[in-house]
Amino acid sequence: MAAQAANLFSSEMTKKNRTFTGAEARQLMRVRPKAALSTLNREGGTPYVSLVNVATTAEGAPIILISTLAWHTQNLLQDARGSLLFDDTDGLADPLTGARVTVIGKLEQTEDPEFRRRYLARHPGAELYVDFGDFSFWTLQASEAHAVAGFGRIETLSANEVLLDASQCTELSAAEVAIVEHMNADHADAVSLYAIKLLGQDAGDWQMTSVDADGADLSNAERSVRLAFQSPATTAEEARDALIQLAHQARA
Repeated sequence: MAAQAANLFSSEMTKKNRTFTGAEARQLMRVRPKAALSTLNREGGTPYVSLVNVATTAEGAPIILISTLAWHTQNLLQDARGSLLFDDTDGLADPLTGARVTVIGKLEQTEDPEFRRRYLARHPGAELYVDFGDFSFWTLQASEAHAVAGFGRIETLSANEVLLDASQCTELSAAEVAIVEHMNADHADAVSLYAIKLLGQDAGDWQMTSVDADGADLSNAERSVRLAFQSPATTAEEARDALIQLAHQARA
């Protein structure tokens, strides 16, 4: 079950035998908790690739938390250009048959408390070091995305095709905290079923930590996972309907 969930996008792309849509590219970015970050080395401009944990804004833009002690941060302070590679290739016999998305643009430091909240909802373990003086949040201001769904299935997408417009997120973002609190207080059984039955996780004290148009983040004391909606939900009512549908699916 866990292996099936891990390669959701690769299997769906194989069945559809077509390239990515912007929504599918964004959903892959939401689901994968890590990415390869490419920056330009401060000495000579040689490309440098590193591993980072990633969350997303309500619109779907990547958020990272990085230290000035790291090469990638020092590189970005000199040249903000960079890209993030998200892949859905874990466990595949041939990783090149798996889906992946490279998002290209410029990274900017941010002190927006909403970005901090969403990052910690996806990576609660970062609470241990988030307030260290050398760490800061950055977000990628994307210009385009290059998506590959397997051999010969390639798409170049504009940022507007991949990311939601802020106006599409306003209503749900305003209701997010209330939805999360309601699910944890009144529907803890459904939250647990999402993690165990739909995402192949072990039983535990699963909590919902955030929700957006494309799904919800779930976490226990040891790990965080992503619950994906079948289609974007831009209102609180649409999110409620999506969560009910997934609860029925989990119970079935």
